[in-house]
Amino acid sequence: MEWPSFLKALLLGLLVFLQMHENTACFHEERIALLELKAVLKSNIDHRLLSSWIDDAKSTDCCAWERVTCNSTTAHIINLSLYDLNQDPHYYDDPAGEYYSKYEDKKHWLLNVSLLVPFKELRSLNLSGNLIGGCVPNQGFERLAVLPKLEILDLGYNSFGNSIIPSLSGLTSLNTLSLVGNNLGRFNTTTDFESLSRLENLETLDLSYNDLKRSIIESLPTIKSLKNLNLGWNYMGGSFPIKGLESLSRLENLEMLDLSYNNFDKSIIESLSAVKSLKNLYIGWNDIGGSFPGKSLSNFSRLEILDLTVNSFTGSISPYIKALPSLKAISLAYNQLNGTFPKVKDPCAVNCNLNKLTRGNILEFLLDERKLKIIDLSHNKLKGSFPIWLIENNTRL
Repeated sequence: MEWPSFLKALLLGLLVFLQMHENTACFHEERIALLELKAVLKSNIDHRLLSSWIDDAKSTDCCAWERVTCNSTTAHIINLSLYDLNQDPHYYDDPAGEYYSKYEDKKHWLLNVSLLVPFKELRSLNLSGNLIGGCVPNQGFERLAVLPKLEILDLGYNSFGNSIIPSLSGLTSLNTLSLVGNNLGRFNTTTDFESLSRLENLETLDLSYNDLKRSIIESLPTIKSLKNLNLGWNYMGGSFPIKGLESLSRLENLEMLDLSYNNFDKSIIESLSAVKSLKNLYIGWNDIGGSFPGKSLSNFSRLEILDLTVNSFTGSISPYIKALPSLKAISLAYNQLNGTFPKVKDPCAVNCNLNKLTRGNILEFLLDERKLKIIDLSHNKLKGSFPIWLIENNTRL
């Protein structure tokens, strides 16, 4: 029985496609674009990396070059990991604020974003930690609007100026955007951040270490798709803004919020209780002080991870933590709490300053647990032998 002609044509096309990609190398135009990009990077950054990026007959497959990832089927470049080309040994160790101040007086350079346009299938781009001081005029990130598959953009630990935020508003395919440690508080206004509302697919936004003002919080809820928001290490200070509260509650998909290191006062917890969707809340290192805010915390019915580290809380935690039915991990380190620790439902991580939890066996609340992966008992005044049952019951510790 003869196969239908259309099926023959389909099979023939498939064979041709497979033959073309049997020994797939990267596309010539993308290889040339990488070499042009390297020339610019080399003239601005004192680096010894990208040694495999050479114009040589023996190195024509740029998919094999360092910091480059290609699609295994099409051979198009889909990922460029061009972070920390200065090879700074402290890149991963320093808080962003210290990293920025260390290089504040060093020479920054302007990026010509058009050099990245040839990578039509690009999905992820990491340019963090490269002393970029901005973009060449009319050659900013608006040029990347022609890359429909770009989902992840990391521009952290640079020094982008007042044009960076508006220039990103056209990258509507973005899912994750990191602008950590760019000192954006010096340049950008609330209106600039409102322009990000066009990023209808953006789920993760990192604005930590930027010296941002509290008013910026009011502009972020225009990004309706946000699930993860990091505003830590901005030292905003004072009371949590009421308008900020009202606006954040409009982010119906927000699951993770980091407000660590902001010097907020005790109003922050009660204010945030209106954000009903939160699963992970990090408000450590605010040194809030006062009684343990158990009543306000009991409003977070979906909360799974809670970080209250270094807030100088006092009083009893006993009646309140058990009111969080979904809680799996909690950090109460460096507070002055008392009372017994209630049972946490299905915990995976516990980090407590237990030196004043004095009544009864302080670890008995973990007696029935079988799924613990992390427990931190450092900086305590515990006495007696370590309970072997804690290890026997939790084999994944």
